[in-house]
Amino acid sequence: MTSLVALDLITDLDDEVVLTSKDFKGLREANASVAGFFIGEKVTYRDLLYGLLLPSGADAALAPANHLVGSEAAFVDKMNEKAKSLNLEHTHFINTTGLDSDGHYSSVEDIAIILKEALKNPKFEKVFTSKKYITSNSRHTFKSTLSKTAATYKLDVSYILGSKTGYTYDAGLCLASIAKHNEETYLLVTANADYKAHKPYHIMDTDKLYKFFFENYEYKTLLEKDQKLKTIIDANELEHDFFSDKVIIRYLPKNSIIDYQYNGLEFIDYDMDGGSKIGEYQVLVDNKVVDTQEFFLDEKIIKPKNFPWLWVGIGVGIFLLLIIILITIKGRKKRMRKKEEI
Repeated sequence: MTSLVALDLITDLDDEVVLTSKDFKGLREANASVAGFFIGEKVTYRDLLYGLLLPSGADAALAPANHLVGSEAAFVDKMNEKAKSLNLEHTHFINTTGLDSDGHYSSVEDIAIILKEALKNPKFEKVFTSKKYITSNSRHTFKSTLSKTAATYKLDVSYILGSKTGYTYDAGLCLASIAKHNEETYLLVTANADYKAHKPYHIMDTDKLYKFFFENYEYKTLLEKDQKLKTIIDANELEHDFFSDKVIIRYLPKNSIIDYQYNGLEFIDYDMDGGSKIGEYQVLVDNKVVDTQEFFLDEKIIKPKNFPWLWVGIGVGIFLLLIIILITIKGRKKRMRKKEEI
């Protein structure tokens, strides 16, 4: 959050500041992790951001606050305003360093939201996903804490694109990271890993969780947009086709059982009004409904008017009678002419 708010305020990452004793106040007493900057050093805001995120330098957390808004307290106010704008219900800041303090807290869910928001900023993403950085004055080389620790313990986490480690007594070992597998990007935040054993349990936890999902989960397309779902016949023997109005994709266990269920009319009778509900089509995953689409009749089904067969019959009868009469008259005339000739 310190980085995110700083980026909101920084006009040019290459603007330089001179570090003062105020930028290091209380860090030695708190035994805080530092990047290695020193009093009187001229650095850029870019240097501070890399020092903040790669080696988790608390000395890079106070300087942006002091030089951008004048004090840590004023900067923290902006951090809490940002938290409120992101609707974080379990987060409140007291300092910019993340050190344990009464009233300073967050949750893994809220941290995930903060990271997701921060990654929308290309400048943040570039710093967050970097493995190494040399400061503008060439005095410091920062390496990702994750990369260094993983190498020490021979852990293969090369699939992790970017990360920020952390540790305090109250929070334990923490790790916020993003990873990529099969063209999908994952975001994970873990916390409260045990530090007493002096092993990187935060990295080990993260590695196990990522690999569990890589091996056991995948995106499944349950329905395509405009996919035909049902055909229903009406009383006029006309077909009514119903289609999916959206694409449905879910991230699911690979062994999930996908099923589809239609509940509604199988026949549309006469005089059913347009807009009437015909039924609903459900998508189920492991017997749980994950999506429902409703079917409605476009227009009223009208019963055709009865054709006047009786009058047709009478008319045909009269017509035939007239023909018979005409034939009879012609026959009589022929016979009369024959008599006259005789």
